[in-house]
Parts: sequence; structure tokens; C-alpha cells
Amino acid sequence: MIRPICLFLFSIGFLASPGLSGQSTERGASVQVQELAAAIRATVTAERLDAHAREITRYERPSGSPGENAAIDYIVATLREAGVPVEVHEFLAYTSDPVAAVVSAPGTDFATDAITMSFSGATDGVEARVVDLGDLDDLPDLEVGTGERLAVRDATRFSHVRGRIALVTGQPRNVPTTTLQQMGAVAVVYVNPEERLNELIVTSTWGTPSLLNAHRLDVLPTAQIRRSDGERLRAMMAEGEVRLLVRTEVDTGWKILRLPVARIMPAEALPITPYVLFGGHIDAWHHGGTDEGASNAAMLELALAFHANRARMRRGLVVAWWPGHSNARYGGSTWFADTFFEDLRTRGLAYVNVDGIGQREAKRFSVSTSPALEALAVGVVAEATGEAPRAGRPGRNSDQSFNGIGLPLLQINHTRLVEDGGTWWWHTPEDSYDKIDARVLKTDTDLYADALAALTGDTSLPVSLIAEAEALLAALERREAESGGALDLEEAKRGSARLAAIAERVDPFLQDGHVSPELALLARDIFRPIHRIMFVPGSDHHPDPGLYGSPLPGLEPASVLAEEPTGSDRYGFALASLLRERNRIVEALNEAHAAGARFLGAADIRW
Repeated sequence: MIRPICLFLFSIGFLASPGLSGQSTERGASVQVQELAAAIRATVTAERLDAHAREITRYERPSGSPGENAAIDYIVATLREAGVPVEVHEFLAYTSDPVAAVVSAPGTDFATDAITMSFSGATDGVEARVVDLGDLDDLPDLEVGTGERLAVRDATRFSHVRGRIALVTGQPRNVPTTTLQQMGAVAVVYVNPEERLNELIVTSTWGTPSLLNAHRLDVLPTAQIRRSDGERLRAMMAEGEVRLLVRTEVDTGWKILRLPVARIMPAEALPITPYVLFGGHIDAWHHGGTDEGASNAAMLELALAFHANRARMRRGLVVAWWPGHSNARYGGSTWFADTFFEDLRTRGLAYVNVDGIGQREAKRFSVSTSPALEALAVGVVAEATGEAPRAGRPGRNSDQSFNGIGLPLLQINHTRLVEDGGTWWWHTPEDSYDKIDARVLKTDTDLYADALAALTGDTSLPVSLIAEAEALLAALERREAESGGALDLEEAKRGSARLAAIAERVDPFLQDGHVSPELALLARDIFRPIHRIMFVPGSDHHPDPGLYGSPLPGLEPASVLAEEPTGSDRYGFALASLLRERNRIVEALNEAHAAGARFLGAADIRW
């Protein structure tokens, strides 16, 4: 199937010369979108972005800290001074602040700087022989399944790890830490591949844990040392047995977090007015210049600009500064999804995330997006830069807490090149105000202005059901192939083909400029069940683990059918999981078909 290019043309035409009011221009974008985008760009200035960023990055901002609260107070005061409606929610969240770590070799002069990780196990001191496991890639795989239970494959090959302290090269992550815990290690020391220490998190829980997933909170003491110290330690091990003493102090427990939310509605808002959710995290490791004080400044300027130009808006914009991104593992956005689930389900159209923009010497653009919004994301960057950016599937990160609700995702990235050193300061004390370039930040903010203008400024809806249907069919075929033909997905593929036929009728209507608020929400109902199965392996209401996955993650065990003999336990358990997930996919397709019928009926298009 060849995807129509009309949506791409719609998304890149913001700067085309204006035509008659309310009509589409020759390049596809409506006058309303052009005017709103131009007004937002003109309202946002590099000078104000720089002033906001300078103020926000004055503070160290771990979640629940005085510094985070001071930054929130600044944002809220600035919004209220301009008359922007803003509320500040307070809630309890389960957080984890790394405090200190010590790694030493008793009886030697080896004692080095170290840090521990958020949600690491704490210990007054564990001493044991150290065993070198090499690189992270050398560790065994985990049997992820649906992500609720993690088990090490071939763990017997690593029996020598039990009761030892593991030494591994790589930045601390959740899956390898769980792997080492299941292998019986009593602690793990990660050797950073670079000469630095990066603050990180070693739990796969998402948001405040519940009784369903609290078992995934690791208890393994975890420390990180620099590359040179790892090299020295390995040189000592080459001379004979080495014992290490690891101490970790972690402050894990409940904190009150604050979440500011600005709600900007069109001047002629209706009770059912749909809205776009726009978010980024306010907390930071240390002063958090590019992660994420610059983005917070962009969010503030865009909130002010859209409020000043709300007479040009057709849909609402909800802007949220998430606490708890790092040391509460997306706790703020998860709380918001849990608390406002019904409102988001009823009125939300999309989630736009911002993270890491405004980097000095940034040169490479890319976008992370759901298939439905890929043309829009690529288009706004192509219009501004003359080059189409690389488009990728969103990973399981970046406060993407709305997959269960079914909101399509969009994020625009602008980063330094690896050959220029990359963002070497990421998650270190060096991520300070001086890492921000106000001119780059203005460029990046303008791109978000264009994307948000397209989503809120017109009666057209810049989403593609055709792209979503194509991606679903490709994912079904991939999973079937991974199973070696043992998994029959024909019914789901037929449902996908039917969805594609519906999409051929729906997409042109979405783009022709006559989508009322009611029709926008009906269209959203077509996308929602498909997004859920493409991104959510388990429950729509209980967050999945913070683990990366490919499309249709609930069918991840398909490869087990090709790897294992038919009569094995692992084969049988995988097959049971896959058949149940297949039923879930077929049900989601039926829900999308019904929503498509409602849309086409309401739009008075012959079925």
C-alpha cells in the first residue's frame, strides 16, 4: 500500500503564503495553522527563553526538593502574572534519592569515588570476592514475557556469581541489575565506559509501585565507578583474588511532590473541547541545564504564547511540568494519568513530550513518534531545516505514561553529534546553564510551536490512520515470522486489512478542514485501541515496566516458538501467552472497526 502524501504536505506548509481565510493554501496547510504558528513564533523570543532557563537552572532540582519547588514557584508565578490558568497538584509519590557509595578493597590502598543509583539496594557494608563479568552485552538475556516476571536464561552458566560482587562495564540499568540479582550476586559495581559518573535508576517499575509490581523493586546494592578506577581494579584482579567492600546509602520512601498544570482553552471553548497534552519533566539531576531546564523554559514560553493567541486556537493545550521523572521513575506523569484517566480518555487527542532541547552545538534532528503522527513530526522539522529527520519509535521512557489511555506520541529531538562529544554532561553535575544555547533553544521551541499549532489550530486533524494500519500489519507479519510460522495471526491480519480500508475513507476527511470537536474525538477512538496493542503488553490501567520493546510487545514471546521444542514447558507457556494476546489484538481491532463505523456515520460518508 502506498501512503498518500497529503498529510505530509499538510504538516510542512506552515510558512506558505496565505490564501483566503479558512481555506487551505497551495502547499496544504490552512491559514489558521499558518497564522497561529507565526504568532507563536513571533511571541517566543530567545531572550525570554534564556531568562527562564537561567532562573530555572539556578536550582538543584531532585524531586520533592526545595530547589524543584523554587523552580515550580517561578513557573507558576510567571504564568499567573500573564493570566494563564494554572493549578498545582500535590500528591505522595514513592521516590529514591541516591546519597553516597563507597567501593574499596580491604587490605589495599584501593578506595575510589563512587556513586549509587536511584532505587538501589542500601547496605552498611557488604564484603565479598569480586568476579569480572566483562561487558553488559556479555550478560545472559532475561525472559521478559509480558514484563511482569523476569527470569534469567541459562543462569546455571553463571553459578560462580552467587555470593560474589559482580564487576560489569557499562552504565547501570534496570534489566542487568535484575539479572545480576537473580544470578545471586550480593552487590554490583558498574564501570562507566567513560571517565565520569552518570546518575541513573535501576528499577523497572513505572511510577509509584503497586501491589502488582512492587516485586520488581531490586534490593541489590549498586555502585558505579569511573573507567580508570575499573582499569586499576582489573589490573589488581589479574594479580590474584580481590575482595571488595561496597557501601551504599539510598533515601527511598514517600515524598510530597508538586505538579503544575496550565490549561489553555480556545476563546470559544466548549464543554467537550478536545485538547493536546504537552509535557516535560521539571526535576533534574543537579542543575539540569539541558536535562531539562531549557525544555522547561520552552514549555513556559509556549504556554504564555498560546494563551496570548488562544483566539486562534480550535482545540485546547494542557501543559504539565512533571516531577518525579528520575528519582520517582516517571512518578508525576503516572500520577496524572491515574488521577485524570477519564478526562484524558474522554478529551485527550495526543501527547507531545519535550526533553533535552536547547543543547549548545546541536546539529542532528530526529523525531520519536507514533505512526499516526510521524508525517506531522517529520514535516515540521523538514520545513524548518530542509532535511527530513530520522523518525523512530518512542522508547519506554520520557514520561510516556499515556500509552494505556491510547494517546499517540510525538517528540522532536535536536542533539550534538557523537564526534563532537555528544551530551557528555548528561546526568552529571556538569549539566549546567552554560550547556544551553539560547539560539538553538529558540529554533527547537519554534519546531514545537509548529507541531502544537497544527494539532490545536485547525479543524483538520493532522494524524494518519493509514500509517497506523500499515505499521500494525507490518508488526503482525514480523511477529508471525519470528514464531517460525507456529503462531497463526491470520484473523488479526484480516482485521488489520479491514482497518486499512476504513483508513482510506477516514484520512482524507480528517485533513479537509471540517473536523468538529465531536468528530475529532470519534476519530481518536479509532486510533486508541490500536495504539494500546502496539505499545502496551499488559493492562491498560497498570503501567508496564520501563523496558524497551518493539511493536506489539505482548507478542514478544513469539520467538520462543521458533527456539524451543514443541513439548517443552517454555514452549507451552509462551504459546498460552501468545494466544491470549492474539485475542486481545482481535478485540482491539473490532473496537477500532466499530469506532470507524461511528465516525463515518457521523461524518455522513457512505460505509
